[in-house]
Amino acid sequence: MATLHPRSLVLSALFSLALPALASAVNLIPNPSFESYTVCPPGFGQINVCAPWDTPNTGTSDAFNACAPVSFPSVNVPNNQLGWQNARTGVGYAGLIPYSAAPDYREYISAPLASPLLPGQPYTLTFYVSLADSASLALDRLGAYFSVGPVGPLNNYAALPYTPQVESPANVYLTNAAQWTAITGTFVAAGGENWVTIGNFHDDASTNLVAGPGAWPGGSYYYIDDTSVELALPTEQACCGSDGSCSMQFPGECTLLGGTPAGPGTTCTGGACNPTPVKRGTWGSLKSLYR
Repeated sequence: MATLHPRSLVLSALFSLALPALASAVNLIPNPSFESYTVCPPGFGQINVCAPWDTPNTGTSDAFNACAPVSFPSVNVPNNQLGWQNARTGVGYAGLIPYSAAPDYREYISAPLASPLLPGQPYTLTFYVSLADSASLALDRLGAYFSVGPVGPLNNYAALPYTPQVESPANVYLTNAAQWTAITGTFVAAGGENWVTIGNFHDDASTNLVAGPGAWPGGSYYYIDDTSVELALPTEQACCGSDGSCSMQFPGECTLLGGTPAGPGTTCTGGACNPTPVKRGTWGSLKSLYR
């Protein structure tokens, strides 16, 4: 009978270990595309009908659905008071004001996760946004903050004083009103985070703006759909051997080979495993440099 090469044994073991991880890569955000509702949203400020979504402050975030009438004040999909946009998935989506003509007025949407995040594990957060046709302003940074417990309820509508784990890049403006734009990123959980809050986490003075497609005096408005947070699948990273060697491996493979994973995003060319070598020399050789 043919014998397996040691590396083949390692890869077979890794494949077996990966099966539970792949099975657990599920979306932890409930009602992720706002399809489920307790009652058809009758108007604006009704995000709470898409339970368990709600607002953490006194801002009045919105739920849109095809079940709503087109008559004023319409929260219909695709034809509503703020513009025309098909849902990216299904027939519903959320909406919020991330920047307003009212000073430092912020709207957010927030929901509990299906289970807490695991410490030290990488997670990928994704949600999609579309600028409303009527919005007179567009901004660059929308993000998601994961917390242990809810951040509210708060008795104000000011910008939340938190740093989101995932945020769209600065100076890349979210101006697409015709299609959905993905906001995504991977972060390492501290552990225990069991709530997500989405919106603009910058006050008026630090919010970057450009002109939008419409003339709505209220400021900026975005639709939101298809939210997800999932345990990120492992990627290759620098694996440091006990002899100072470096190779690119998956974390589990590196450990089975007796090495130490250097962390997500590390490479051997970046010197993740090898410190800067110290050159030794005699005092005489050093003096000869100055002759």
